[in-house]
Amino acid sequence: MNKQAIRTLLALTCLLTSALAHPATAPTAAGTVVAAPAAAHTAGSRHFLWRISKGRETLYLLGSIHALNPHDYPLPAEMETAFRHSVALVEEINLTAVNPASTRQEALRLGTYPQGKSLRTELPPAVYAQVAAGARKLGIVMGRLEHVRPWLGSIAVLDRQLTRAGFSPSDGVDYHFADEAHMLHKPVIGLETPGYQLRLLADLPAKVQREMLLESLHEAGNLNREMQDLINAWKRGDTAALEKIRQRDFGNYPLIYKLLVADRNRTWMPRLEHLLRSGRQYFVVVGALHMVGPDGLLARFERAGYKVEQL
Repeated sequence: MNKQAIRTLLALTCLLTSALAHPATAPTAAGTVVAAPAAAHTAGSRHFLWRISKGRETLYLLGSIHALNPHDYPLPAEMETAFRHSVALVEEINLTAVNPASTRQEALRLGTYPQGKSLRTELPPAVYAQVAAGARKLGIVMGRLEHVRPWLGSIAVLDRQLTRAGFSPSDGVDYHFADEAHMLHKPVIGLETPGYQLRLLADLPAKVQREMLLESLHEAGNLNREMQDLINAWKRGDTAALEKIRQRDFGNYPLIYKLLVADRNRTWMPRLEHLLRSGRQYFVVVGALHMVGPDGLLARFERAGYKVEQL
């Protein structure tokens, strides 16, 4: 798999990479900045936010970056206003209800090798040598990775790299609005469960898992630049840039894209349409990569006859 594709996948699709490392059950600093002026965003610019409507039915759809820097706040006023005027928040998983202990226990159950097996015994020798070298370069004791399967090891390594680069899942868009919902006593609806996302990652082909781990270890020096490029495109509301990334990184890997993006979009659509038909206004936050492309949520809503307006 293309290394960029793995980076994009982890940054924009599965929220669990955030939830495992930074489970949120109470408001954090990210939820306290909403009253500040959105000076970082130019007037008249568009955002990664859409109004989906048909007649009097309305839903707001926001593409998220799952890890941000505190300096990326405050968010645009349009996002905050749409959220405040909605009856509930809808996210990939309900972050206000994540049980840290049980989620980590399930992650370890699915992501830890049984006794007698380890990365050393399960990886090809050349791949194991690459993993060990990458761990040494980052100052990671190999013993901390030895007994976890590659998908779970990649999450741990990615979180370490994000933290070193100044990005935090706790400052991600998803947590920001989950914290606000908690403070405002707004209901939060999860489209998936933590267990579902864990199984989704645990069931990835072994070769993809190995490449996820190698990418997390070996590309540390590029993380800050790559993340900043993604965030800048997101701040501009630049769907063309995200679609270019999607085509470049996933064009040769249709199965991975199908499993982690397209299939989930298809599964979410009936639930989102049900919320639209309820006559109440909902605010939906999912990974930004779920917005773009022919299998993206925007295209799906357009094909279903909805008006799709970028704000």
